[in-house]
Amino acid sequence: MKIKATFLITLMLVCNTLCAQTFTMGKKCRASLETAETALKSQIYDQALEQYNIFSSKCKTKDAKEAAAVGKAEANNGLNNFSEAIAQADIALKVTKNKSLNGHFQKAIAQNKMGDIEGSKKSLNSVMTLTENNQNIKEKASNYALMAALYERQLNEIDSAQVYLNKAKEIDPNNVGFLIQEGTMYSTLKDFNRAFQSYDVAKALDPNNLELATARTNSRLRMLESKYETSKAQELRSKMTADEKSKVCKDLSTSKALGLNDMNKDLFLALVCN
Repeated sequence: MKIKATFLITLMLVCNTLCAQTFTMGKKCRASLETAETALKSQIYDQALEQYNIFSSKCKTKDAKEAAAVGKAEANNGLNNFSEAIAQADIALKVTKNKSLNGHFQKAIAQNKMGDIEGSKKSLNSVMTLTENNQNIKEKASNYALMAALYERQLNEIDSAQVYLNKAKEIDPNNVGFLIQEGTMYSTLKDFNRAFQSYDVAKALDPNNLELATARTNSRLRMLESKYETSKAQELRSKMTADEKSKVCKDLSTSKALGLNDMNKDLFLALVCN
């Protein structure tokens, strides 16, 4: 059962402070959290849950406790363990005195999946209330972008995700990260024309952005691999058009010049572009 469209539309019309947080934790904890987040974003939920358990066993700051709880909630939602997802969301809400937007969001998803529509509405209303009380413009923009990522990843609601990204860009139009996120979202959907439209706007704002150059390169390679149904550099070299080769080599060279360190891409550059 999906969250009803009327409530999603209402939620889309307000901004939210979902998690533009500065985490207070050391390097080891941050690295552990990044490992867990990578598994979560890749939808490897069993592995994500394991990594969040490791993270929470070692990292005990307030921010760490919230991050662990919401991560576990999302992973459990992905595994259809909705009761445990609610339990973890409640931990995040307890730690933050009911101010964890991500906690409310994960709880809303679990409640909805369990058929508790009224409970889901209440959780989403908490998102809206907290959002309306946030007066920090840049936080609002960042949290719109985070909501977009959650709608894309967990609900596959691309239209909703785009609405949030539009809001983020409207509030903070010079934030290249929002454009990178938008481009990568469409690249994942294999809508490569739309992806590169976003990347091109971002490049005009910040031509020397390594994150952008890396995203462009990854999307360019994904596009070629999708078109020619192979990821092997030698096969792609023989199948690509001259224009495709020129574009992928330009993106690869730019990424490398800006500091990208990736052995596979270095090999591709050597085999195809030199």
